[in-house]
Amino acid sequence: MITQIGSVADALNGRLGVALRFLPTGESLFFHADAEFPTASVIKVAIVAELFTQASEKRLSLDTPIAVADEDMTPGSGVLTLLSPGVTLPLRDLAMLAIAVSDNTASNLCLRAVGGPDAVNERMHGAWNMTGTTIHRPIRFHLRPSDPTHTATGTPRDMLQLLTLLEAGQIGGRDVSDRVLRLLGEVQDTAMLPRYLSVNPYAAALNVPLPPLTVRHKTGGVTGTRNDAGLITRHGENGRRETLAICVYTKDVRDDRWTAANAGVEAVAQVSKIACDYFFKPEQETKA
Repeated sequence: MITQIGSVADALNGRLGVALRFLPTGESLFFHADAEFPTASVIKVAIVAELFTQASEKRLSLDTPIAVADEDMTPGSGVLTLLSPGVTLPLRDLAMLAIAVSDNTASNLCLRAVGGPDAVNERMHGAWNMTGTTIHRPIRFHLRPSDPTHTATGTPRDMLQLLTLLEAGQIGGRDVSDRVLRLLGEVQDTAMLPRYLSVNPYAAALNVPLPPLTVRHKTGGVTGTRNDAGLITRHGENGRRETLAICVYTKDVRDDRWTAANAGVEAVAQVSKIACDYFFKPEQETKA
């Protein structure tokens, strides 16, 4: 598997970092996993995890209504910028938008609600042991001279740590962890980790059999970077579940297409398929 991932890295006109762990056995793989990458929107997992943790600590309420003012509107991914200023949503709905459609405005409002970057950084660097990941500023596109280049930077190993804590119910307890995981199951972008896997997030709504795999994840992208991190679960007989935690980061990718054909997107998808073919054989069905 490491040879195959190395081949993906060699073909990528950029840099690749991978951290993964097959949770039933603990078997892990690390490929440039301690290198620093722009996290892009993958960092929104930590922001929402902090939001739900603070709610469980009674420091805030997820029912608090937040009016989205014109000055709060942040361009890029999401839908709130398409709505009229003044729309009011509870924090819990902003958290859903931040994860499911990677809404930048909603993410900034969630970040503000928890006390800004310092609050999330304190939790990550302390209780969550993510010492190589830092939020530098809210999401913004028109940077001031003093602004750091990226909203957040971090390592694949750190995001793997957060994923494994969530799956183990160790982020704010089982209830908080499950709330975050449910949101990760609603992500609309399937171009990276799920791309070549036998998944169907709409199986229940379509009343069709559950596919072999489900993916709970969070994507991210900025210029030169395409990332995805999540939990891929195979569902077996008698309710048996096997889960792979995986984080794939890229940077310095010389492909400026904002489509699924982007070389970084393709590299993440290929690493996901390689890992699933290795850990889930022979039951998993994949499509090329």
